[in-house]
Amino acid sequence: MQVRAHTENACVVYRFEGGVSAWTIEKSVGVGGFNRKDDVLKIQQLLNKIAPGDGGPLPPLVEDGLAGPKTNGAIRAFQQFHRVASDGRVDPGGPTLKKMNEVPKQSLAAQNAGRLARTAQAMPELLAMAQKAIRGAESAMDVLTLGGGGMSTSKRPFEIADLYFAFGKQSQSTTLGELRFIRTTFVRVKGVLASRVSPLTGGNPFGVSIFTIDPLGKDWMAYSPMQLGDDNREIPEVHSGHVYLCSGLDHGVVPDLFNHILMHELLHFVDDEAKERRIVDHGYRDKAMKLPHSLRMRNSDNYALFASHLHIGRTRLVASQPSLQPHVPANL
Repeated sequence: MQVRAHTENACVVYRFEGGVSAWTIEKSVGVGGFNRKDDVLKIQQLLNKIAPGDGGPLPPLVEDGLAGPKTNGAIRAFQQFHRVASDGRVDPGGPTLKKMNEVPKQSLAAQNAGRLARTAQAMPELLAMAQKAIRGAESAMDVLTLGGGGMSTSKRPFEIADLYFAFGKQSQSTTLGELRFIRTTFVRVKGVLASRVSPLTGGNPFGVSIFTIDPLGKDWMAYSPMQLGDDNREIPEVHSGHVYLCSGLDHGVVPDLFNHILMHELLHFVDDEAKERRIVDHGYRDKAMKLPHSLRMRNSDNYALFASHLHIGRTRLVASQPSLQPHVPANL
């Protein structure tokens, strides 16, 4: 298994906590532009994040995805303020978009700071989740090898593991091997979370510094790029050395779900990128609970659900993800 991260200082080049960005558009926006609705909306949102003193619109633009006179005028005013152009159009990869991204945005910086602070506060919870998942896998192995007798007093550890991974009637040796894989996966998560920057080299971007702000303005929750794409990535600001935190985390995500999402992405971060052992996304929440065993063993949310259940228990898990209610027995 290979940790999807870089450990050299040179790999920690781009950080976006301060309100700069790297948003992209597919087609031109503004006067004479293609004006795809998604692209126009993105430019409107980007302009509204720029303070009037830095060339942003006052009053703010209506974020409707329509390139009307006010949006076109705001683009032209920004261009003239920064002397990058005056045609009222934003082109993909062009100087106007580059300048829009470069200008520090106070509202974006404040939003980013809050997201990062919440992530830092979650670190002890994430470590505890990883440790409980390790112990849960070990206890499930004990149930199998001891048969519920001897020093083992309960089959519950195996029942919880079986709930999320559906081992079925396969051989005991196969199940033990898979439980060892689960344990190893969470050992790697714990190792990544517990790492500290070296006082000699300063070269380990683990611990909380794994997490950084999504520079692309995605409305997702979070994402972890695959290492396989690093050599050919179109956007150098985004690479496999980080888990990127998106704006979706800022809207009504309760603490238990927030921690679950971060654990989900960490499981991608540490996965083995060999195709046959890669941990990917086959389904979330209730859909994860309907997957066959072979897909559960390669599905990040099954691992995250296992860890969340062991850490917070059924009641809180179901409260934070209600669609799980019919899939998680009350006795577990």
